[in-house]
Amino acid sequence: MPKLSAHPTHLNERIKSLDILRGFALLGILLINILLFALPNAAFSNPSVMGDLSSSDHFSYYLVHVFGELKFMTMFSILFGAGILLFITRLENKEIDGSKIHIRRMLWLLLFGMIHAYFIWFGDILVAYSLIGLIAVLLRKMKDQWKIVLCVILYLIPMGFFYMIGSLFESMPKEMAADAMKDFSPSQDLLKAEIDLYQVGSWFDIFVKRAKLNMNYQVGSFFMLSMWRTTGMMLLGMVLLNKGILSAEKSKLFYLILAVVGLTVGTLFSNEGIHQMIEAKWEVIHFFKFGYQFNYFGSLFTSLGYIGLIILIYQMKILQFLTKALEAVGRMAFTNYLCQSIICSIIFYSYGFGMFARFSRIELLALVALIWIFQMISSYYWLKYYRMGPFEWLWRYLTYKEKPQLSLNVKHQ
Repeated sequence: MPKLSAHPTHLNERIKSLDILRGFALLGILLINILLFALPNAAFSNPSVMGDLSSSDHFSYYLVHVFGELKFMTMFSILFGAGILLFITRLENKEIDGSKIHIRRMLWLLLFGMIHAYFIWFGDILVAYSLIGLIAVLLRKMKDQWKIVLCVILYLIPMGFFYMIGSLFESMPKEMAADAMKDFSPSQDLLKAEIDLYQVGSWFDIFVKRAKLNMNYQVGSFFMLSMWRTTGMMLLGMVLLNKGILSAEKSKLFYLILAVVGLTVGTLFSNEGIHQMIEAKWEVIHFFKFGYQFNYFGSLFTSLGYIGLIILIYQMKILQFLTKALEAVGRMAFTNYLCQSIICSIIFYSYGFGMFARFSRIELLALVALIWIFQMISSYYWLKYYRMGPFEWLWRYLTYKEKPQLSLNVKHQ
């Protein structure tokens, strides 16, 4: 019997609905990430630190928070989990040890993530995804009903952590609490120092700041939030793939109901959360104990609603120019994710144009739209000539230890 060898997924093996959903989620993530690139860190959770919001900026904050924050990241986590299961299953169907190759794949992703996190941007998700990908793969053989039970438990754990942090702040002496909360309500001097750093600081100074932030994101945020929520969502993604939901195998009525129920419930929760935070004037204790909780819980429903809506559009064969563009972005998600960081670094940091804190929130939405258009067009035309994006090619080369064919003009062996 000839020896079977692992190789990247052929074009005819791809599931279009997964690529479309991945492209949609990847573009949506930029709505959130650009705020962390363009504005002081505290302004993400407390927009009032930059002064009173104009009516347009207030609308932008509301729109991004209710329809964007956590929603697209949740979607991406679901799709990443489905991708893990699909990757290993395809290899095992060819009598190849998929787990071994998956581990190598995640370790290379970890290296890419560390380079991205420390040399480009502190908001990296690749490190967390690679580590959690090594955990989630161990749970892939659980029965679907137990995956759902574990998913629910894991998803609820961060809500408890956030409530505990809010309660801890509440019980502290005022001076100690003020010091602990300075990252959420920084003084004008701290804000000015952060703005000056990114507008005119040296690359090395920004690198040092980035390294400090990474310690918080890769340790504190990972163990308090990412490890639990992302693992749970990856398990959910495996279930949704097994049930044929992500591969568009259900009826149009199913996806219509999923879209309506998911978006309605999710929007109601996130809307209530933001109104409470506005009334509390983004007060930190309320943010942790109650305000953030509404959006955190609602984001899961909104994400499922988006999945239903996008697959319904795909099944009905409407807006095909959009679904084809999203499919192209999804096939090049790794490349596009890194390119978003490179583009934003050039625009906002001192070693580029130094435009940090110079855009209003509504202007940032317009900039996001321009980057979306660029990535949809460039991805679509790139894939007319090549099988995959350049970073996908490199990742697969390192994973499979053989050079994948890049050009479409040469027949794949």
